[in-house]
Amino acid sequence: MTTATTNPNPYRWRLRLIALAALAPIAGVAAAASPKFSVELVGGRIKGDDTLKVRQGDQVQVSVVSDQPLVLHLHGYDIETKVAPPAPALLAFKADLAGRFPVHEHRHGPGNHRAVMFIEVHP
Repeated sequence: MTTATTNPNPYRWRLRLIALAALAPIAGVAAAASPKFSVELVGGRIKGDDTLKVRQGDQVQVSVVSDQPLVLHLHGYDIETKVAPPAPALLAFKADLAGRFPVHEHRHGPGNHRAVMFIEVHP
């Protein structure tokens, strides 16, 4: 008794390769890191390290609590978030731009528009 073997379609592996190449960008987006930070401000000053480091392409989330109301502005990305104690505020963005970006405090009175922390986006 002889066993017949079927010859696999020689183009099937090419189609699979093309399909994988087409899905690669989608998989890359899904695999992007999503760093999450928790930051506490006391008297308008950050407790701990004042520089958060992320990779370009990351989906960044920074949870901020403060003992006083203020508005934080992430320069370079032009994003603002209001912080109203005691509830945490969320500063979320996609780190598209590489560089070192200050997060300034915007409020009335002394200390207005000064950097409270920095976000470094590394390529």
